[in-house]
Amino acid sequence: MEQAKISIITVCYNSCINIEKTIKSVLSQNYDNIEYIIIDGKSTDGTIEIIQKYSNNIDIIISEPDNGIYDAMNKGIKHSSGEWLMFMNAGDTYISSDSLKNFISNLTEGIRILRGNIIRIYPNFKTESTGITKQEPGIMDMFNGTFHHQASLIQKTLFDEFGYYSTQYRLMSDWKFFFDCVILHNQKTKYVDFPVAYFAMDGASTINTIKYRKEQLDYLTQIYGSELVEVMNEVSIIRKNKVLSLYCNLYTKAINSMSPKVFNRLLTLKKMSLKKIIGLKNN
Repeated sequence: MEQAKISIITVCYNSCINIEKTIKSVLSQNYDNIEYIIIDGKSTDGTIEIIQKYSNNIDIIISEPDNGIYDAMNKGIKHSSGEWLMFMNAGDTYISSDSLKNFISNLTEGIRILRGNIIRIYPNFKTESTGITKQEPGIMDMFNGTFHHQASLIQKTLFDEFGYYSTQYRLMSDWKFFFDCVILHNQKTKYVDFPVAYFAMDGASTINTIKYRKEQLDYLTQIYGSELVEVMNEVSIIRKNKVLSLYCNLYTKAINSMSPKVFNRLLTLKKMSLKKIIGLKNN
């Protein structure tokens, strides 16, 4: 049986310190039908010279200015010819040379996004991150989590059907794409408890998390309005407290179902009781 063609896309800019380990990791994969694409943002630190060392084994190399990471990722998508896409940006590496082969073996009919785990690498420790583990995530699951692009195989036709990554946002357009596919367009995904890649964490994580959440809230407000997003945000905060978790179950189920009747009841309950619940917590 012929292997499905996978286009692996690496985006980089001034990444001379870590681009080589990503290239070596991709080229080490024991999977025959790979198209490898590197999109460089016109680096000035020697990155492109490192890439050129491996040019005989890289299918497409583009080095030109771009309008941010999502613009560069979109270029990679447009130049790709694989049925499946995976993004391994500068610094990302596979767990082993068999990672891709073992991961794609979990594909089943009808699945359009296959998702697994990453291992986050910090200066002094590492930890496995699963992302969203539910097979059919609801709105609250997506609100509080995401799919890791280093551990996601994405069917290319999804981008043709639902659009490419939005360049309007700087940090969360990959989350937006996954949200749109799963929640707005009801596309089928599959989670497998399998570590696919290493992801090195940088020092800007905390600042970026705050900015990421703001972009996320702005986008969701455009779709659902500020009232629902306010409920989602409050539930997300309160559900972390075990004493209050029972109060949050109704809100979570109602938001996930998005039945207009249930949602109207949700807003009524919110106005009547949520502030009292928060008040009890503060007393």
